[in-house]
Amino acid sequence: MKKLWISVLAMLLLGVATGAVWQWQAKPAEWEVRSDGSIVLTEIAARDQFGVIVVFVIAGAIVSLIWGFAATFALRDLGWRLTPFVILTTLVAAVIAWQVGVALGPEGPRAAVDPSVGDLLPSKLEIDSIPPFVAWPLFGMLGVVLSTWMSKEEAPEHVGAYEL
Repeated sequence: MKKLWISVLAMLLLGVATGAVWQWQAKPAEWEVRSDGSIVLTEIAARDQFGVIVVFVIAGAIVSLIWGFAATFALRDLGWRLTPFVILTTLVAAVIAWQVGVALGPEGPRAAVDPSVGDLLPSKLEIDSIPPFVAWPLFGMLGVVLSTWMSKEEAPEHVGAYEL
């Protein structure tokens, strides 16, 4: 039971760390202040919003894969319960990472005080769909599968053999 809680705590802390890395590595879209007082998001800047999501998925995939791989060795005695455990833990870690990144990231263009013409105002870090969160448990389970496959023991020769 101790291994289980240590594993959960490790993944949740990795979620916090991944959120900080996401905030650090992601380059949010920048809104440009125009002379008429409006702010616009150019098409090129909109591409950066997709990049924010890509960084979240890549960071989460790496962390989840490694944690899923390690958790399989530590928690092998869970048997089939390891699957829902990995899925739930990585999903919670993804939500934690998202919230940490949003909290540490820029406040968005609405938070700008007295912007000048030509200023570039960064967007908030946003994940506006479910699939980026689903990537975390998928890669966690990939770690489980790889770990199980790599550590699979050969069956003894006498298993399945009939003696006459």
